[in-house]
Amino acid sequence: MGRKPTSGGVRPKGGRIEVRFKWQGKQIAPTLPLKPTAANLKHAARVRIEVMALIARGAFRIQDHFPDYRYAQEMQPAEEGAGQTLGDWALTWQQISSRSLEHSTLAIYVRHLKAYWLPSFGHLLPEQVTHLAILKHLAKLSADRFDENTGKTIKGLSRKTQNNIMIPLRAVFGLICRHMRNLRDPTEGIENQKTQKGRPDPFAPAEVEAILKALRTMAPHGDVMADYFEFSFFAGMRPSEQIALRWEDVNLKAGTMRVHRARVLTEDKARTKTHVERHVELNHRALGVLLRQHARTSAHAAEVFFNPRTEAAYVDEQSQRRAWVQAVSEAGVRYRPPKECRDTSVTIALMAGANPVWVAMQHGHSVQVMMRDYAKWIPSADRGANLAALNATLARSTEGAEPPD
Repeated sequence: MGRKPTSGGVRPKGGRIEVRFKWQGKQIAPTLPLKPTAANLKHAARVRIEVMALIARGAFRIQDHFPDYRYAQEMQPAEEGAGQTLGDWALTWQQISSRSLEHSTLAIYVRHLKAYWLPSFGHLLPEQVTHLAILKHLAKLSADRFDENTGKTIKGLSRKTQNNIMIPLRAVFGLICRHMRNLRDPTEGIENQKTQKGRPDPFAPAEVEAILKALRTMAPHGDVMADYFEFSFFAGMRPSEQIALRWEDVNLKAGTMRVHRARVLTEDKARTKTHVERHVELNHRALGVLLRQHARTSAHAAEVFFNPRTEAAYVDEQSQRRAWVQAVSEAGVRYRPPKECRDTSVTIALMAGANPVWVAMQHGHSVQVMMRDYAKWIPSADRGANLAALNATLARSTEGAEPPD
């Protein structure tokens, strides 16, 4: 004696269970390979509820639930992007990401994709790029290797660079997997390499003066380059902020400046790296530079600093860096990159006894960064004042107290 059809869109059909629902405007009735027992019919009813919820969200894939349904292939619409190579997807990701990523950040990510991933995987379909293939490629990039074309040894990528080049690859596969839901992300489970964060390595006051002296002796624009780096040492701006600084942002009478713009990879941005505007109180060394620059550039330039060779605004840091490398060498100072000028500005202020919170605000740091990266320069600045204040408070609070037994 056969079973009667059940309610709820499921019923026995032969030795299987039929599940009825509406999809893409049609009523369909695929079957599950289950014997039509009471327990299995209840399970089928739960499957139907899940299927209908997925249909409502537009996320239903018939082969996931009914892989042997005879009309599955013709009814399941082709996934958007099916047949596109990884290179095609990378271009799509680049176009979409231009809305949200900074121009400079996106440019670096695109450069990483073109240099490290697309030459090996760009012609492949995403499903052909495996987790193991990515790991092997990373291992190859991390090792020193001989370049037959140039006859030179190419140094393997550092751990930090390996981490950086994974960022855009993960982003591209993140986009792919949102549209090809049956594809497993091959970058999943590839952890970042542990790296050691570098600490500030500022210049001592004597080193600062030696470098500035060497810059001033460089022909034909030594004084101009010396003033550029003197401002770097004593105003502590990021290089991208300094080359974008305009006279309209400077108040010479008040001795202040407004930092709210930057220039990165030749593009102007109306915001700083941290997206926080700050007002800087200029010390006399930084203000002195601006007074000299005012005579040089204010009459014919919007920017405070410009390239003395071209008499045009700086678009990057390359020409300044060349002068810097030469000057540090001639001064006999251990080489550090120009970014250490900013760290020097911070540490000079701290060692002079300035309040760390004020120093953080002046340089666009968070207090957390100040305490984490520059804490070692704070104790030497107070010259015992902090301990003296604490002892004075303790002495007042314990006056008249009974001595301990």
